[in-house]
Amino acid sequence: MLASLFAWWIARITELLPAKWTDDVSRVRDGIVVNTEHSIAVSLRRNGNITSLPLGAAARQAKSVPVLIRPPASVVLSKQHTVPAAPRRQLDQMLRHEIGRITPFSADTLYWRWDGRPRPSDRKRIDITLTMVPRSALAAAFAALDEVGMKASFIEVGQTERPVLLPVGDTPYETGTVPRRGLAGLCVVLAVVAMGLPIGLQTWSLYQTDAAIADLKPLIARVEALRRGTAAGDAGRDILAKEMERTGDVLQTLATVTRILPDDSYLTDFSLRDRQMTLSGRSASAPRLITGLSADPAIKGAAFAAPVTRIEGAIADLFSIKAEIVK
Repeated sequence: MLASLFAWWIARITELLPAKWTDDVSRVRDGIVVNTEHSIAVSLRRNGNITSLPLGAAARQAKSVPVLIRPPASVVLSKQHTVPAAPRRQLDQMLRHEIGRITPFSADTLYWRWDGRPRPSDRKRIDITLTMVPRSALAAAFAALDEVGMKASFIEVGQTERPVLLPVGDTPYETGTVPRRGLAGLCVVLAVVAMGLPIGLQTWSLYQTDAAIADLKPLIARVEALRRGTAAGDAGRDILAKEMERTGDVLQTLATVTRILPDDSYLTDFSLRDRQMTLSGRSASAPRLITGLSADPAIKGAAFAAPVTRIEGAIADLFSIKAEIVK
C-alpha cells in the first residue's frame, strides 16, 4: 500500500517537472552511431559533431562510449493505447502482455519502450505511446557488430535532434526512469529533513536562548547584588526609623535642648531612653530652664529630678531635669 502510494506520488511530482528534465532517454547522446538506413554506416558523434569511422576503429572505441543503432524509419512502429492507472512496474508487465493483443507482434520479437501521461480529464486512465522496432529488421546489423565484438547499447529512433532510445535488453526503457530514482531519493531526503527540521529549529532556538542567558548572567549577578544591597539598606532604614519612633530622635532632641538653654547654662550629662530625657548640668538660674523647656511643644512634663544645689563661691546652680519627648 505504501509502495503504491509512494510510486503514485513520485509520478505526480514528475508530471510537474519540465519534459527535458524527466525525459532523460530522449536526448542526443555522444557515442558510436550505426546507421542501417541503406547499408551499415558507422560514425562517431561527439558534442554534436559526426565523424565517419571504419567498423574496426569503431570497435576499439566502443569500450568507452555507448553504441547506438539507428534503424530505417520505415521499420519504426508507433501505437497509442490507454490503460488504467497503476504503478509503473505493473504497467510494464501489463503492456508486455498487451502488445500481443493490440499489435501483430509479441513483446519478445520487438525492441520497444513506452511513454505515458495521465489524462488531464481522468486521472484513473493513462495514455500510452508504444515505440517498437522488429528485431528481425536489425538482425543483420547485430550480426555485423558481433563479428567485431561490439555490443549495442540502445536503438535510436526519431529525429536526430531529439531521438528516442529503445533498450536492447528485454526490459523496456520508459521515460524518466533515471530521474525518478533521483527524485525518489530526493523525496526521502526531503521527508527526513521535514521530520528533523522542527527538532533542529527548536534545538537551535534553545541554544540561542541559553547563549543569551549566559551573556546576561554577569549583568544579572550585578543587578541581584545591587538589589540585595538596596533591600539591606531599606531594612536598616526601617529598623532605624522604628527605633527612632520608639525612643525618639536623639539628634533632633539634642538640637532642641541646645536651642532652649541660655548661654549661661551648659550640660554635663544627657540621656534619652524611651522618650524620657534626663538633663544634668550648671546654670546661672536653674528655675528658668523649666520655663523654657515647658514652652516648647516637643517637650512636656519638664521638672527637677533632684533639688537644685548652689555651688559655693560661684554664681551657678547644679540641676537635674527630667522631661518627656512628644511623638
